[in-house]
Amino acid sequence: FQKLLFSLGGSFLYYADHFKLYSGFCANHIKVQKVLERAKTDSAFKAFLDARNPTKQHSSTLESYLIKPVQRVLKYPLLLKELVSLTDNESEEHYHLTEALKAMEKVASHINEMQKIYEDYGTVFDQLVADQSGTEKEVTELSMGELLMHSTVSWLNPFPSLSKARKDLELTVFVFKRAVILVYKENYKLKKKMPTNVRAVHNYGDLDPFKFRWLIPLSALQVRLGNTAGTENSCIWELIHTKSELEGRPETIFQLCSSDCENKTNIVKVIRSILRENFRRHIKCELPLEKASKDRLVPLKNRVPATAKLGKKHVLKV
Repeated sequence: FQKLLFSLGGSFLYYADHFKLYSGFCANHIKVQKVLERAKTDSAFKAFLDARNPTKQHSSTLESYLIKPVQRVLKYPLLLKELVSLTDNESEEHYHLTEALKAMEKVASHINEMQKIYEDYGTVFDQLVADQSGTEKEVTELSMGELLMHSTVSWLNPFPSLSKARKDLELTVFVFKRAVILVYKENYKLKKKMPTNVRAVHNYGDLDPFKFRWLIPLSALQVRLGNTAGTENSCIWELIHTKSELEGRPETIFQLCSSDCENKTNIVKVIRSILRENFRRHIKCELPLEKASKDRLVPLKNRVPATAKLGKKHVLKV
């Protein structure tokens, strides 16, 4: 039985990071609920769903199937907690299961955080993907399962239209595997502190809290330590959306300041890692063609063309 407990705890410890992939599914479950709401007003859609469940059992509905992974991954910590409570506090299996419990609690916390982010920013992400220019969209989807990091930074060179509102604008930076997103969301707590007459003017005709949103795909992304302004603040760094003559897009530089050097180091490290991965991905795509070209080339040394017909007295020596 002890081996079984070690095996169980080890499995959760080994796959803890992989369980974070559930975050994309759990966040998208919000979309699923909206889609399934159509069955209340769309008779054809309702008939389609009913045909998939001829026995009319609730456990066999599409909604029930789709909620199961969400429920299961959040129940794993409860299972481990129960097992921990049943083991001797001084035993090795108790320690092993406790470590597994901590790992899965972090997973559950991560999934809940991703769901919260999607609830707050999901419509912005979807709109940015839809609004991409060009015939082919480089970023086809922004899945929460591919969100690697997010951080709040100060925007030191905001656009003139935004700098009139506040001098110390804060951007939220979202680093996905295929793009970086910048969002400025107006803080309504600060707005409540404004005088009533100022607040009324500020709100007139503008109820969207997202005053700025920007998508930078990996192909047009650069990151730079320090800043072109030459200030000595060690927490400053820059994101560059590179110029594109094809799309008629000028270069845009975002001068940003993290809360401390550690946060700056972490986010720059993650951005550089996705840029390296993107470079490797493009290299791999080019390799098959390069390899095929090499395979078609054969060395001429010590080879006689198969079509050459040589007489016995005129054998070519090489």
